[in-house]
Amino acid sequence: MTRLVSCPLSREILDDLAAKHVAFLEERLTSAQARTDWVKAFVGAYDRILAMQIRDVLDPGDLAEGLGKALATSTVRDYFAPVARELNRRVLASLRSDRNCVGTYVPADARREIDAILERHDLVPDALVRKVFEQQVVIDAIDDTLYDGLMQFNTTVNPFFADWGLPSIVKRMPIGGSLILASMEALRAEFERRLEPEIRKFVAVFSRRATSEMTEAAISRSGDPKFIELRKNVVAFLYSESLAELLVGLDEDTAAHGSAAAESIALELLEKGHLVARIRDALKAFVEEQGQATVGHWLEGLGAIGRPDLEQWAELLWPHARSVLASPPVRTWLARTTAEFYDSLKP
Repeated sequence: MTRLVSCPLSREILDDLAAKHVAFLEERLTSAQARTDWVKAFVGAYDRILAMQIRDVLDPGDLAEGLGKALATSTVRDYFAPVARELNRRVLASLRSDRNCVGTYVPADARREIDAILERHDLVPDALVRKVFEQQVVIDAIDDTLYDGLMQFNTTVNPFFADWGLPSIVKRMPIGGSLILASMEALRAEFERRLEPEIRKFVAVFSRRATSEMTEAAISRSGDPKFIELRKNVVAFLYSESLAELLVGLDEDTAAHGSAAAESIALELLEKGHLVARIRDALKAFVEEQGQATVGHWLEGLGAIGRPDLEQWAELLWPHARSVLASPPVRTWLARTTAEFYDSLKP
């Protein structure tokens, strides 16, 4: 520390001045006047940043490195993750008690924008559609549906066994009808026993073709009005449901699994350094492209021509800033810094 020119005051007077100086700072920095000064300084700092060039505000390397250190895996695992889990739990509990329809929160202009998205024919990647239809559960569902349909068709349409066909005629016979019906029932059982494996064979082949055709139809006709209407109807259904109804299956256990998965992904990204590297590269590219522009001109270029209510933001943050300034560690820092100044004046 550079020593200032010594002061002719005695050590006792300097010590007394230092104590009074610290007391003054402690009171002044947490006073009503400090609140007013804070608001003015907050607004002034914002205006100064607007006038600065972006390259003087952002240093990609330092910022990325700082984020990497601040988001260390141990910090994320032992601090942010527990906080996030508790926030998720509380948010989920609040949403599950919300009986308002989702559409209540989606105004008309937002719905128009969402409809524009739903009208895109390439909204869902072709590879994803094919992957869905390739799943065995989908194939099994189609197999079972085709099999049940063919069996029901045979029961209701086959003129030899359907109620409207030959059995109806035999029932009206005055003599021997019951014997013929009994024989037909035995014949029907044998017929269906032999028919069942043949239908299974047919379905096994036909369902594969049907699945392929359904896949290609879903892809090639994704832009057709009926498919667009299908997507819009699904979203319209979501609008009509409440958050409580939509989240009924998302209990705390499910949410806990989701939080654990998100935590694992975040930790993996941090451990491998991908996240920090991408942030650094993105910031570097941004500074290279826009670095010479001022922050204000860049915001104007984005269309952000309004001005936030800085005074209100400063008022919102002041209680937290005041708590920091009034904390014992800050008081200790003020006392130490002040003592260093007065010590430099002592002979």
